[in-house]
Formats: sequence, C-alpha cells, structure tokens
Amino acid sequence: MNAQPSETSNAKATRYSACLLFSANALARAITAIGDEEFGKLGLAYSHAYLLREVIDNPGVTPSHLSEMLLLTPSTITRLIEKLELKELVTRRSEGKNTLVEPTEKGKQLSDALTEAWQRTWVRYADSIGEEQVVALTKQVFGAAQALGGV
Repeated sequence: MNAQPSETSNAKATRYSACLLFSANALARAITAIGDEEFGKLGLAYSHAYLLREVIDNPGVTPSHLSEMLLLTPSTITRLIEKLELKELVTRRSEGKNTLVEPTEKGKQLSDALTEAWQRTWVRYADSIGEEQVVALTKQVFGAAQALGGV
C-alpha cells in the first residue's frame, strides 16, 4: 500500500489516511463517540437507542424484524433486548411461535429524549463538517455499504 497523506490534510493525517479501511474506521470511531456521548445522557448506548426507537414506533415488533431493520444479527438483537429489559424499557411476550417486543411506559417516556439526542448528534456532525456534507456523506457511505454487500 502506498498511501500518503495529501499536503492539504490536517495534522492528524497518517500514512494510512488514504486507505479506505483505515479512514472508514476512524470515521466510525468518531461518530460513535458522539452518539455514545449523546445517548449516554439517557443511560443508553446508541445501539440501544435505535432498537428502543424501533420498538416504540412499532409495538409488538418481532426480533427478526428488528434484525432486518437495524442490520444486526439475531444474537446481537437478543443481547440488546435483554439489556433494555434490565433497564425496564422493553418487555418480551410470546404469541404463538412468535416473540413480540413491546415498549414499557418507562420506555415510551424516553421517546422525546431519544429524538432530542438524535438532533444533538446531527448538530454536532453538522457543526463539524457542514450540513450538506453530513447528508452527502451519509448517502455515500450507505451506498458503499450496499455495493460492498454489507447491507
């Protein structure tokens, strides 16, 4: 690999900055830190927030639907549900062969706070790189994930 930082790059550029794998992971760490900080104010990791939002918006959702919507493995979904159950934010119930996930009243009460946390993450991203860049980057990253078979 012959990845050299450009002369216009910032002081944190390294010899690996031109590598997509390196740069994508650096971006993921940076945005994850912001998400964890904002959702941490609610006592949640960002992954729990996504799952809780989906359950609030779709009471009685199945774990398989959650897996499809959040692009996570069934075992990861189970672990997230278990954590949210411990926090008394969701419950599971059986209906025939299906397991259904419902928000508790405590979980529903976090709905507005979840929205506000997402808004704060957006503002932080936009303040750092600009609103248009956030929108464009989001589309480009998701498109690349689809093309590479990750979605």
